[in-house]
Amino acid sequence: MPAEGMRRGSRSQVHAGRRTSRGGSAPQIAVGTIAADRVSQSDAVDEMASDAETESSSHADSRRLAVVAEPRTSARRRSEKRPAIIHLPIHPVVPRRPPSWMLEQCQVAPARAGDQSEIIQLLSGLPVAPTRAEFHAAVDHPEHDPGNRLVARLAGRIVGHVEVMPRTMMLGGGSVNAAVIDRVAVLPECRGAGHGQRLVQAAEDRMRMMGAAIAFSRTRIAPSFHEMGWSVLGRDCATPGRPTDILARLLERPTPLARSSAGAVPAAGRSTEGVTMRQWRHVELPAILRIYNQNAARFVGPLDRGEAYSRWLVSRGAFDSILVALVGQDRYDLHETSARIVGYCIQAGHRILELLADPEFPGLEREILARVCAEAIENDRQEIVYESNASDPLHAAVAGSESLVQPHDRMIVAKLIRPLEVFQAVAPATVARAASAGIRETLELGIESPGFRGSVVVADGKATVQQGRVGRSWLRLADDELARLLLGQCDPVEAVARGTMEPSTQMAQRLAGILFPRQPLWCPVWDDVPA
Repeated sequence: MPAEGMRRGSRSQVHAGRRTSRGGSAPQIAVGTIAADRVSQSDAVDEMASDAETESSSHADSRRLAVVAEPRTSARRRSEKRPAIIHLPIHPVVPRRPPSWMLEQCQVAPARAGDQSEIIQLLSGLPVAPTRAEFHAAVDHPEHDPGNRLVARLAGRIVGHVEVMPRTMMLGGGSVNAAVIDRVAVLPECRGAGHGQRLVQAAEDRMRMMGAAIAFSRTRIAPSFHEMGWSVLGRDCATPGRPTDILARLLERPTPLARSSAGAVPAAGRSTEGVTMRQWRHVELPAILRIYNQNAARFVGPLDRGEAYSRWLVSRGAFDSILVALVGQDRYDLHETSARIVGYCIQAGHRILELLADPEFPGLEREILARVCAEAIENDRQEIVYESNASDPLHAAVAGSESLVQPHDRMIVAKLIRPLEVFQAVAPATVARAASAGIRETLELGIESPGFRGSVVVADGKATVQQGRVGRSWLRLADDELARLLLGQCDPVEAVARGTMEPSTQMAQRLAGILFPRQPLWCPVWDDVPA
């Protein structure tokens, strides 16, 4: 190596040490004995004269070069823990909107024969999805109409579905034409564009064409129906429980079997006339209808099950077993001469869809429920679900100390399509209610709402409805509150406190509580269970 290059390298090291020493109190890089830097100019000229001497002297200088370096204190990191710095991207809050093509207005029309597969795929996202057997059973309905199944199309694709099912509802001791809206579904990617509202509005128009006076629906989106003018009536309770726990609670407080009529026989005298239970026979359907009609008159919402409709319910196969309770000697009898059916229970898997007993035998429902729990234990079922009206005392026996309100419960909503027909159907029942309250004179109560204006007049043991007249004592209320009033789900005192009802006088509020008292609500779930 030439001496000049060697000297340049040595100076750079020295200058590096000097630059480091300017840092303050930090230790400096000390350069030791560097002989080549102190060589005089004459020695450099002599070294350049001879390559051999220069090479030997350079090796000697490199051997004599010693650099001692010490680390800086600032390079030593402290052992303390520092909080981690997390860099999160900031996303602006942007309201989610469907694509522009989904915001276009859909076309609602009756479904075609070739839409079955696409509809089944659409409805597969429902909590209780129908099967192909359900479609085939709908064709056998006594009042089947292909136009009652409506679909919403967008760009040739089915994005929504709703089904309108005609029914006959028991109301006020009579029956009125009604309809049920079921299986309302919209594709998840198309929700929020108003397609569901258009489907429900088209279903309402369809019900008006059918002549339905009132519409019902079971839904988990009751607020959406309420925005469209529907009235929320109540909850359709479904209470789960363990069969072992239910049976233990039923056996703790047994209820004796006795008649509730005036000539009731004491419980001790009826010990010889036991109750037996077995699976039903198809010829016993009239007896089941008799027990159903005896209990349905106490509620608001049950359907009028005729012979043809009941046969269709059985043919759908939307149940697993029907258990009947008999009093007397059990023989194969078509007319119940030897044994009388006094109760029944309809089951579908672990669900109890319907459990009713003859009103003359109080406490028989508990005996039937105990038998169902015993069979569930034998079949190794860990849970049963009891579905009935919210006022049924058996819910407490099933739930025990747990809450009766379950998160999967659905709400029952209704809307008056023809308020005048509904008013005329419930008017005859006001005569007996006024008589039981001790009112003998003529009374009149007017109703004023956006969809109806009229009054009911009770005089001489008859009730008449006068359209267009409200009289001196009247009630001003919204259409949804009118539906609750006529269907026995409105408390006038609570409605006035909420501001949804405005009575003209105190007498009007009192008459509303007498003529239209609160009644238990029950819409049997067996009619709507998929096949």
